Amino acid sequence: MSVLASMMVALTMMFQGIDETGTAIARPIGDVYLNEANGSYYQIFDFVGKPPHTWAHARRMVKGYRYQGREGRLAIVRDIETHYFLIMKFPKMRQEKMWIGLRATCREDAELEWVDDTSLKDQSFRGFGDGVLRDISRTCRARPNSSDILPVFYEPDGFGVRWQVATARTNLGYMMVEFPVPEEGDGATEGAAVPTN
Repeated sequence: MSVLASMMVALTMMFQGIDETGTAIARPIGDVYLNEANGSYYQIFDFVGKPPHTWAHARRMVKGYRYQGREGRLAIVRDIETHYFLIMKFPKMRQEKMWIGLRATCREDAELEWVDDTSLKDQSFRGFGDGVLRDISRTCRARPNSSDILPVFYEPDGFGVRWQVATARTNLGYMMVEFPVPEEGDGATEGAAVPTN
């Protein structure tokens, strides 16, 4: 991303109003890849600027990026095909931790939901590392109905790349961004991953 595009993101965030999630911006790195199976484009972004680089900040900020007229979001990984697509196309995933669009919310139980508010329980694929679901369950049992958010991220480990859980204050340097097929009525225009207002 050019310096001008980075400045546009910063200005967009200032006009949207700075909130407690922070002011850091992110820039796209490497190539954008189309997953023909689901029609979404994907790209890794890295954070630029002073932390926090939290999941909440990433979720808020990524909506300012567009590619081919599509609004960005933290990536949703509903199936093993998408999981392997990301790992094969983006070698950096095997080297760095990065945010994705999944979080657990501590209510009566731990509710695992994607950023589009769909539930993880409605899909069969799970990419969790050993003991992660147990850790989420224990944490939420200790804080029932707190609405605490436990964000999920990809982490390279000895068995490949798997989902791990963080706290709301965890800072990561990277995020996997998805540009999904626009919903009915959304226009799509050509262009690179750039911020919009």
